Amino acid sequence: MSSPGPQTYVPVPTKALWNWNTSVSGVAPTVNTYSSGAKTKTGLQPNDVRQYVQIPLQQFGNPPVPIPDQTVLGWIRMAEDNIENDTNIKLCQTWIAAPPTKTLAETLQLGLVTKYNYQQLGVDYDFSEAAYDFFFSRARDEGWLYQRLRWRPVKGVDTVDPAGVVNAANLNGTKNVAFIYPLLNEYFRMPQSWVVEDQDRGLVRFVPATSVQMLPLFAMQLAFMGFAENVPGGMWFQYTAGLTPADYQANWNFMLQLVLARTAVIALSSMQLSVNYGALETAIQADGLMQRMKFDPRGAFAGAIMQFEKQAKELTTRAKSAVGGVHLGIL
Repeated sequence: MSSPGPQTYVPVPTKALWNWNTSVSGVAPTVNTYSSGAKTKTGLQPNDVRQYVQIPLQQFGNPPVPIPDQTVLGWIRMAEDNIENDTNIKLCQTWIAAPPTKTLAETLQLGLVTKYNYQQLGVDYDFSEAAYDFFFSRARDEGWLYQRLRWRPVKGVDTVDPAGVVNAANLNGTKNVAFIYPLLNEYFRMPQSWVVEDQDRGLVRFVPATSVQMLPLFAMQLAFMGFAENVPGGMWFQYTAGLTPADYQANWNFMLQLVLARTAVIALSSMQLSVNYGALETAIQADGLMQRMKFDPRGAFAGAIMQFEKQAKELTTRAKSAVGGVHLGIL
């Protein structure tokens, strides 16, 4: 199948960025560590939560029993997943297949390099999602196209490279884009040089870099050869999204506090069922045989929980604002 203008297509190796356990054949892979190098996506640890909450993490009794680190790690992971779902921000670098290939023919047509005949979870990608619908109306003046991806920020990792030999495309989050022609069962790969990213907002523009005369021809090619102006699931992406360690040291450092605030709410809500701390009223008989305590009806940690919830709400709004809106640069 012909393509608009001569282009050089480099095969794209696919590789999971998380550390997976894929050693047992026939068993679903599990995550050992994330691209942060830790068991949490942000790299936060139980001691970080303890220092942030400033309330002993323990099940209250006689004597009190400290909350195990494994339980606190579970709370952190719960908070991280909740934040990702609320904001569409991946908290660590993640290879996303939208969708993963299922046959050798698909793998070859898309120009992917996989370890096996098709993409496998934990080997070639970390997260999968549905393909994107193609809407001809997104071809601006039947010229350049745009598509907003579901997860943000769409970016690669800026690595230390004194020799200047690392492929600059590694810095881009969009690794491979292909358009499917459903009635022909064929694909057209998008040249990497045509991709322009607004990384934080997950907005990908496709601007043909050959000549301006090719803009309307490319946009129309998919519609004509697909025999439809709108093609469900017509756009296939391989991309990396998520915050990097450098992001947490710069303009995204508030995301760590957001995770800690969400984790604090989970922790205190779980602990207050057994707590004898924060009583509004305490009465002890003179002989010491009876003790009566009165708590806030909302729970012993109600005040602290409300404060952490307020912090989390404010930071969630800030996160959504940072990746929100489709900025096309036009009126």
